[in-house]
Amino acid sequence: MEKILLISKEPERWRDFEKLLSGSYEFIFSKPKEAADFKAASIIATDEVSNIEKIPSTEKSRLPLVFFDEADDFSKEIQARRQGATEYVSLPTDRELLLFRFKNLSQTSQLIKANGDDIRWMRMIRREMLSMQEGMAEIMAQTVESRDENTGGHVTRTATFIGILGDEFVESGKLTRDELNLITMAAPLHDIGKIAVRDSILLKPGPLTDSERLEMMSHPAKGATLIQKMQRRFESHSYLKYAYDIALNHHERFDGKGYPNGKKGEEIPFWARLMAVIDVYDALVSDRIYRKGMSKEKAYEIIFSGVDTQFDPEVLEAFDNCKDYLL
Repeated sequence: MEKILLISKEPERWRDFEKLLSGSYEFIFSKPKEAADFKAASIIATDEVSNIEKIPSTEKSRLPLVFFDEADDFSKEIQARRQGATEYVSLPTDRELLLFRFKNLSQTSQLIKANGDDIRWMRMIRREMLSMQEGMAEIMAQTVESRDENTGGHVTRTATFIGILGDEFVESGKLTRDELNLITMAAPLHDIGKIAVRDSILLKPGPLTDSERLEMMSHPAKGATLIQKMQRRFESHSYLKYAYDIALNHHERFDGKGYPNGKKGEEIPFWARLMAVIDVYDALVSDRIYRKGMSKEKAYEIIFSGVDTQFDPEVLEAFDNCKDYLL
C-alpha cells in the first residue's frame, strides 16, 4: 500500500482525512521539526505553507506534494503552489473525488520515479560513452605513435610528465586541479597531426630534406584541424579545447621563432608552453633508432639553455623544481 507522509504540528486533527483515504493509502505522521522518512513515502501532504519551505527541494522534485486546508483559501493556495505544492485540497471533501485526485498523484509519483530511473540510466550510459570516446582519442594517438618507430611510449610519458610539471602550478594557484586533469587528458593528442605525415618521412632514419621537413612541420596545424572536427562531433568533451591549443602550439617558441604561426611569449597558450618543455625533454632522454637517449643531466643542460628563447622562464623554473621526479 502506498504511503502518504503527513507533516503537521497537530496530526491528530486530520484523522478524518486519514479515514477518507483508508484502504487505499497508509499514513505516516511527522511533525515539522522531526526527521521525516521521505524515502518510505509516495506522496507528501502538509497543512502549513511554512512546512513546504522546509521540505528539501530534492524531495519536492521527487514526490508529489499536497497542501490541504479547512478553508477554500485561494491566496493560500497560490502561496503553497509557489513553494512547490502539486495539489491543493480543501477539507471537508467528497471521498470519491479525493480518491480520484490521489490516484492521479500516485500515477505522477510513479512517473517521476520511472523518469528518475531513466535519467540515472541515461547518465550512466553518457558516462560510459564519454569514457569510450576519450579512450578512442587516446587509441588514435597511440596508433599514430605506433607508426613512428622513434617515439615508443612518448604519448604515455608526456601525459605523465605534464601532470608532474602542472602540479607545480596547481600549488601556486595558476592552474586548478580540474584544469590540470583536462590538460593531462589532452596531452596524448599533441602529435595527432602526424597521422597526415607520410611514412617515408615519419620513419626516415636519416636527416630530412627541406621539403620533407616542411611536411613534418605541418603536423601541428593538421592535428589542430583534426581536433576541431572532434570538437564539433563531441562538444561536451571540454578537454579537447586544451588538446587543440597544445597540438597547434607545442612547437611555438617563447621568442617567436617557432612554428606554425610564430607566436611569441604569452600569445602561446600556457598549457602548450608546458608541453613544449615536456616534449623536448622526452625526445632528448629517449632512445631513437638512430641514437641512444642522452642522460637526464645533459637533457637538463640543453633545456635550460633555452630559457627566454625556446621556453617560458616561468615554466622552466617549475621544471627545475620537479625535474628529479621525471624518468
